[in-house]
Amino acid sequence: MKPIFKTDLEGIRRQKAALTKAIERNRSDKWILRLWSRYIKARDMYRCLCCDSAERIQAHHIIRKTLYPGCAFDIGNGVTLCHECHGRVHAEFNRRPDLTLPLGAEQGDDQDEWAFLFGLLRDDAVLRGLDEDEFYYLGDHMLKFSVRCQGYEDFYDGVMRGEMSRIKFAHEIWRTMPQIWYTNLISELVSLNM
Repeated sequence: MKPIFKTDLEGIRRQKAALTKAIERNRSDKWILRLWSRYIKARDMYRCLCCDSAERIQAHHIIRKTLYPGCAFDIGNGVTLCHECHGRVHAEFNRRPDLTLPLGAEQGDDQDEWAFLFGLLRDDAVLRGLDEDEFYYLGDHMLKFSVRCQGYEDFYDGVMRGEMSRIKFAHEIWRTMPQIWYTNLISELVSLNM
């Protein structure tokens, strides 16, 4: 049996409006991040989406803002985690990444972790009947960043045609092995057979 959630849609929308207004008025990043964090926690009903705890919750950027600063305020790039679950996410790596290295080279940007967290958001949206693009929006810049890393232009095209929500896109694109991996594998197999 599915749990029954009483979602305060108007309260969440007020939090989102305050965040949007601060961004439009070019308020300080510190203030905008505070409003972003408040929105993420309100949307997720002040509970960890990983373990359902309401103790010591924190808003977590799925794709870290030091890796891709353009996603710092995207509401689809945040998930509420308790202190313990948040600590597990950062256990391997919790510093500024070396952007000259390939994605994931320092064990801190894990596409499986991203897929898992985006999947938690999508599952929660479906369970609670929330509009995925209204409450978990990812900007076009974020979608294009994902395509640059992973390939799969057809996923992006599906979003543009309205066939897939943006949060489903994020889950699907990061849970899939990058297209370049397949290209490299095929090239390697061909070279071995020659």
